[in-house]
Amino acid sequence: MRDLLNRYPWLGWVVIALLLGVTVWSLLWRRGGADAYDPESMKEMLTVRYTDTDEVVKIPRGRLDQMLRGSGNALDPTQGIINPKTGKPTGFLVDEDEWSKMIDRINKEKEAVRLESGDKARVAPRPSTPLTPEQIQKIEEAAKTPPGK
Repeated sequence: MRDLLNRYPWLGWVVIALLLGVTVWSLLWRRGGADAYDPESMKEMLTVRYTDTDEVVKIPRGRLDQMLRGSGNALDPTQGIINPKTGKPTGFLVDEDEWSKMIDRINKEKEAVRLESGDKARVAPRPSTPLTPEQIQKIEEAAKTPPGK
């Protein structure tokens, strides 16, 4: 091996470059395919605007995900989460791109479950439990608190 590398030093550089390339690719691939249900990302606070009252609230990503999953089979991106004050589905993420991605991901997962189960199992809609004023106040206070405090 030494004789080969002494005779062709560029071959060693090619091997090193390939190993470095594979390492960088695997790091980027791993980061790009981050788990959608990572506990840290589920704690991330998202901004929701209720279109009927024009109220803006912050809720954890995990709570929003739970609210969307409890709404039955396929989600309609034009129907938001239930506004606890009016009972109407008017809550949407301020970031429309994030809203579309979240709806698409949940719909794909629900469809995969339906196909896997052979259409025998359906996701039953769960009754929506509106947040109490105390819970809303606690969420708003948590949103105002800087991270790490």
